[in-house]
Amino acid sequence: MVKRDSGLARTARLLDLVPYLTTHQGVAISELAKTFKTTVKEITDDLNTLWMCGLPGYTPLELIDLEFESGFVSIRNAETLATPRALDRAEALSIYMGLDLLSAELTDESLASEISKLQDQLRSQLVFTPKVQIEANLASDSRALLLKAIRRRGWVEITYHSVVNDEVTLRQIAPYELSQSGTHEYLQGYCAKAKAIRNFRADRIVKVIEINDQQWPDSEISDHEKQQSFQIKVHQEARQIHEVMPQIPVGVKSGEVLSYSTNWLARSVLSLGGRVEVTAPDEARAEIRRRAAAALRNYQ
Repeated sequence: MVKRDSGLARTARLLDLVPYLTTHQGVAISELAKTFKTTVKEITDDLNTLWMCGLPGYTPLELIDLEFESGFVSIRNAETLATPRALDRAEALSIYMGLDLLSAELTDESLASEISKLQDQLRSQLVFTPKVQIEANLASDSRALLLKAIRRRGWVEITYHSVVNDEVTLRQIAPYELSQSGTHEYLQGYCAKAKAIRNFRADRIVKVIEINDQQWPDSEISDHEKQQSFQIKVHQEARQIHEVMPQIPVGVKSGEVLSYSTNWLARSVLSLGGRVEVTAPDEARAEIRRRAAAALRNYQ
């Protein structure tokens, strides 16, 4: 019977695999197993685990891109993991608790000392971060109307605060489901205004009104709309660039960002304080210039 690795040993190997694969592109899985003193099956399991690792967002844009079906391993998109990230309270607390679990299995005093130093740094952040995060929840009467519309395949009108456009709008929605993602709840439904499937954060829904005289949308309606391509030039390397625009690889001076919303792009570029510039299309450049000029007038 083959003895499986402990969780600690496997975690250590996973952390070592990424930098090793980055500098040994095309290495055979059998060679990896020999290098890391384990079996081909264990290495294959590790690669399947790495496939689901990446930065928050966890879409194909943020996940590590691995290729190993041929028996030889190539890795892409791992460079962004080397960029230091600002931790929020939930992330810092998760790491702190994980370090506690690791220290419980350690017998090496030097490693235990290093873990203790890391925990001290995290503890200072946890102390100075507000311990209570207040979030607006979906009101019970609004939730009841949404669930009724989902069950009866009906329509509702929602008053919604869009952070992308920084405006409150009325939307007529045929809701499909309420779902949880991370710490937030989302409503998914067909939006008559966008003529497509949209996700709405539940805590940004201000009001819900039932509508009784509209038919359920055609089942063949697609939510695949054409994305716009924006060319980005990086003037000053910064962690925030890759958090806001993960499509731009670390160390690259120019790249392409795809987005459905020019409003989102303009707000994101302005938030980066001149570190990046949109070089195309001209319409996006003009919109960013207009917003920047309007912001400067507020200080005159």
